[in-house]
Amino acid sequence: MAGTDWSDRLTRLLITFAASLAAMAGTPSHAVPSMARQTGMPCAACHIVFPELTPFGRQFKLGGFSLSMSKGPAASVLEKVPVSALLQISQTSTRNTSGAGNNGDMFPRDRDVIVQAAGVYWGGRIVDNLGALIQYNYDGIERKWGSEMFDARYGKTAVVAGKALAWGLSANNSPTLSDIYNSTPMWAFPHTQTAALMPAASALVDMTLASQIGGVTAYGLLDNAWYGEAGVYRNAEYGFFRFMSLGKRPVATLLSGGAPYWRVAWQKEEGPHSFEVGTYGMSARVFSDSEITSLGSDRFRDVAVDAQYQYIADAHQWSTHATWIHERQDWRAGFDQGLSSSPSTTLRTFRVDGHYYFRRTLGGGVQYFQIRGDANDLRYNTGEPAMGSATGSPNTEGWLVEFNWLPIQSLKLALRYTAYQQFNGARTNYDGFGRNARDNNSVYLLAWLLL
Repeated sequence: MAGTDWSDRLTRLLITFAASLAAMAGTPSHAVPSMARQTGMPCAACHIVFPELTPFGRQFKLGGFSLSMSKGPAASVLEKVPVSALLQISQTSTRNTSGAGNNGDMFPRDRDVIVQAAGVYWGGRIVDNLGALIQYNYDGIERKWGSEMFDARYGKTAVVAGKALAWGLSANNSPTLSDIYNSTPMWAFPHTQTAALMPAASALVDMTLASQIGGVTAYGLLDNAWYGEAGVYRNAEYGFFRFMSLGKRPVATLLSGGAPYWRVAWQKEEGPHSFEVGTYGMSARVFSDSEITSLGSDRFRDVAVDAQYQYIADAHQWSTHATWIHERQDWRAGFDQGLSSSPSTTLRTFRVDGHYYFRRTLGGGVQYFQIRGDANDLRYNTGEPAMGSATGSPNTEGWLVEFNWLPIQSLKLALRYTAYQQFNGARTNYDGFGRNARDNNSVYLLAWLLL
């Protein structure tokens, strides 16, 4: 990072948004996302700072995104048709992008100011009790268009044994996308990925299948205390499911048959405080080679626990989240084909974070993350510089710190620093080419605008 002027880079990002902010100043309604326009409520009703939900935001999602404050003929087109847009401009700067065996392909966008995401989404009511959050955008890191999020849901209320039940169905394209808490992977901090190197290993339920599959889940919240959800996911190859993952084919992780998903949680709300503790998981068979399915499949079983706490007052907002994922990996096909060093291994992921905001304007968060697993030389020791693991171990550990400023509630400016204490199995020379874990430390600048 020597010789790098981060203040100049942040200034360039701010200048990039100056014209947009000036345009919005004369039309303040355009700065409010579609769901706020639909309900007539400020963003703060549903979010501490987007995308983290408040208790009311969770109820709004359970109700199928369909709650609205109708203005009849006086409603504008944007109030009648909940279409919105997003724009993310970012820059990732990795500590060291050089090294033996690295020809530059590992860091193709490093230090470039890029349009990380630009697109549109349907966010809100379709008809009574039916709504959706569907995002289709350009991914500036992968450089392609595709369906990022798809969550169409039907929500109702009923009375069971004298207790209120909010229930519904969700058709979605990612495990945990339908969840109402911010402690599960899809909605967990830090909310956006950087263009920096990522660790070699991740659990199946931990974003590995995101936007690549399709499924239907049924959910319910009983007595505003007990939440449950269950469903099945399949490859998004045909009909409606294919539409869910538009632009995301082909994929490296291809399911064999259906993959059941489940979720159970308990929550409690007391004044400005809310608590949640729960468990979730899935079981799936994955083809060992997505292009030659006749080679058979391996089985993955993920079981996780999570917790969340929020304090929401007018001036101060505080939240903490934690999750622990245990994955059992049975390489029933991969071991026979010489693709795995062991017939079975385990992978464990742990993350905990805390956030504070003052009047939803200034704040940020800090996170500790850890990946631990059995060594598997054939899976992780690929012989690649930067990405490989010379020890065959997936072990990774580090810290992440992010500062946020929201000059308006639909614009988030972020500065993030990620520091690795261990990467792909070692602190030093983890790839066998002399690269150290700290070489992957990075600074990330982001401007995230919702319209």
